[in-house]
Amino acid sequence: MSNSNISRRLAQVKSGTLHAGVDLALESNVIIVLDEKARQCDRFRFPQDIDGYKYMHERLKKVCQKQGASQVVIAMEPTNYFWKLLANWLEQNQVDYHLVNAYTVNKHREGDQIDRSKDDPRDAFVIGDLSRTGKYTETQLPRGYYAELREYATLYYQTMKNVHRAKSILWGLLGQVFPELSRAFKSFSGATITALLKTCPAAVSIRALSEEDFIAKVTTAFSGKRLCRSKLRQAYRLARTSIGLVDGIQANALAIQIHLSHLETLQKEIVQIITALKSCLQQVEAAQYLLSVKGLNTLSVALILAEIGDPDRYRSASQLVKMAGIQPVPNSSGRKQRSSTPMSHQGRPGLRSTLYFACLRLTQVDRRFQEVYHYLQNRTKNPLTKMQALGVLMNKLLHILWALMHQKIFYNPNFFSAV
Repeated sequence: MSNSNISRRLAQVKSGTLHAGVDLALESNVIIVLDEKARQCDRFRFPQDIDGYKYMHERLKKVCQKQGASQVVIAMEPTNYFWKLLANWLEQNQVDYHLVNAYTVNKHREGDQIDRSKDDPRDAFVIGDLSRTGKYTETQLPRGYYAELREYATLYYQTMKNVHRAKSILWGLLGQVFPELSRAFKSFSGATITALLKTCPAAVSIRALSEEDFIAKVTTAFSGKRLCRSKLRQAYRLARTSIGLVDGIQANALAIQIHLSHLETLQKEIVQIITALKSCLQQVEAAQYLLSVKGLNTLSVALILAEIGDPDRYRSASQLVKMAGIQPVPNSSGRKQRSSTPMSHQGRPGLRSTLYFACLRLTQVDRRFQEVYHYLQNRTKNPLTKMQALGVLMNKLLHILWALMHQKIFYNPNFFSAV
């Protein structure tokens, strides 16, 4: 966090403001109120419900009157979903609030408490003190279609994580009974391998049949348009010399069928989520400008806008770069230096991942991105690796997207050098 940002935030706070640090929990919250000199003015608990919020509000008003304070600002960590409930109520009642980074709270507390003691009041004090010293983020609750996009994106990430986990489990089960199958089929996305897994996934079961009987058995469970017989014949040849286990086959086959069914369900859910994402994206004005970038598909644009929210909340593209965690940060001590331009990797991983794959695509379809990508790797002075060059392009892409949304214009290739 730069000193200029801290100074700007402190300048926005009225003189005499109190800072109330709240440690959120499922049932009961702890709050400690500090004045400008970090002196404790009050400390109490309130339940996580509407009556608790009203009690907190009224008690803070009394503290302000007693201390002669101009206002009170509530600070909290973005803990689970609890902060959303409190933040929503505070916005409805026009009460200012700050969010402080959980990692910062943890390190700040450890610095103050050498014995690393931890409890709710200590956390509440640290949260209030970070707010008092301007060390907070300016994150706010998304509203309208941006809130919908954010929730859809969260659901998309969670479901994709479950998809990857289901595939990993399936490969693990197959590795026990037919480890060589991955030479014939690289993924579970085809109808042919799905039919194979439903009928005879174990190598010992396959080699007990003739090649034609094996193909005929797989055909009975096939529901696609075209059965890939060449891969089935390759799988049969691999099964004849497979090192797969020969015991526990029936239990393993049942486990494969169960996890395969779970995977198919997850893949259908992904289609539903993407459809909902795209439908919601049509209601967002900024989407049309981002979609004008050839190489950015609808899903990428939806995920980008879901991560950054309303673009009007940002003053510059550098804020988006910092949010993605792709800004270069110094990491040196004396003569030691980890990298010339290390990324911070402290932003939102979903945004960073989407930008990475978007830039991979843009280096193939956009002439200007392709030229800069090759130039950065082949320049005489300080040539970059492929990953470093992609990092530069990710930064550049965010600046372009910011300009398109801020100026409400459509993209053209000559615009690359203008931002």
